[in-house]
Amino acid sequence: MKLHEKPMVRAAVMAALIAVMTSFVKVYTGINNGYVHFGDAVVYLAACLLPRPYAMAAAAIGGGLADCLAGVPMWAIPTAIIKAMNTLPFTSRGSSILCPRNAVMSVGSGVVTVLGYLAVESLLYSPAAAVLSVPFSLVQAGGSAVLFLIAAFAMDRIHLKSRLLKGE
Repeated sequence: MKLHEKPMVRAAVMAALIAVMTSFVKVYTGINNGYVHFGDAVVYLAACLLPRPYAMAAAAIGGGLADCLAGVPMWAIPTAIIKAMNTLPFTSRGSSILCPRNAVMSVGSGVVTVLGYLAVESLLYSPAAAVLSVPFSLVQAGGSAVLFLIAAFAMDRIHLKSRLLKGE
């Protein structure tokens, strides 16, 4: 396999994981047709494991695909943009996933999610309706951050990132 093919394959796997964790591991909120999911935890992992362009593509494709699978394709483009932006605060440098920057940025990325969906829901519905979904967005962002921290800690314990880097 050529050098550039491995990150592409890994990005495809991460996009699929994002779509599954978003589409099939969720709790409906009843507000603005929304639901709480933990696919963002995988977005954060992709941002830490993949080079930035591949992480952005995985997040955008996985998130957009999840919306299509959930029967809300009108959300696919806004979600793709928001999820790609979610990857920006993280660093994929170094041999570990869980570094101080990535731990803090899981919260920063959650803020991007909350504000991004607040803006889109304000346009699609109304600002008042959008505000109703903020608590659920906060739960999703917080839950995803906690799940990311747990998964990153576990993956660092088995030196997953080092093993992936050696395999390149």
